[in-house]
Amino acid sequence: MGQAAPSKDEVARRLADIGPGEEREIGEGVFMTMHRLQAIQPLGDGWHRAQSTEGSFSVELPLPFNDFRVRAQATDNVEMRTHTVGGKTPGLLAWSASCLARRDGKLGPEARAPGSDKIEVKGTPPVAHSRSVDLDDMTCILIVEAQGSDPVPPEADRLRFLHSLKRTGRPAW
Repeated sequence: MGQAAPSKDEVARRLADIGPGEEREIGEGVFMTMHRLQAIQPLGDGWHRAQSTEGSFSVELPLPFNDFRVRAQATDNVEMRTHTVGGKTPGLLAWSASCLARRDGKLGPEARAPGSDKIEVKGTPPVAHSRSVDLDDMTCILIVEAQGSDPVPPEADRLRFLHSLKRTGRPAW
C-alpha cells in the first residue's frame, strides 16, 4: 500500500523557497514544477491576463498570480498533468484556473466526450463559484472562493473571471 498523503503543512515545507523552473516531489509520485511566482500581465484596468506556461490556456485575474504544473500517474497508469494559474488576496479570496490533461489525450479512463460546461454555486450563503469545462483533450476548472475574511466578489467580477477562459494551443508534454 502507498503512503498516506502528506499534510498541508508538510507540502508547504516541501515547497518552501521553490523557484521558477524547479520541480519538487510533494507526495509519493506527485511532482510540482513552479513556472512563475506573483506574475503580472496587466490588461490596463487592474486585471491581468494569466497565461499558463505549459497548459495552453489563459484567464483574466484581478491580482498577480502563480503559474505551476503538477504531474502524477492516473489510476490507469497514464501520466496526468494539472496546469494552474491563480492567486489569493491577503484576506484569502482565492482565484484559480486549473486544466487537467492526460498524455493519452482522453478526458478520463472512461473516455468522456468533450462539451460539458457547468457553473456551480457552493455554500449557503455562497462562498464559492466554479465553472468546469470539458474541452477536447482536457478538463478546466475555474474557482473563486472566499476562504477567509474577504467576501465573494461582485457578480460582474465573478462572471468576468469564469467566462474568460481561452484556449491557446495544446498542453506541453
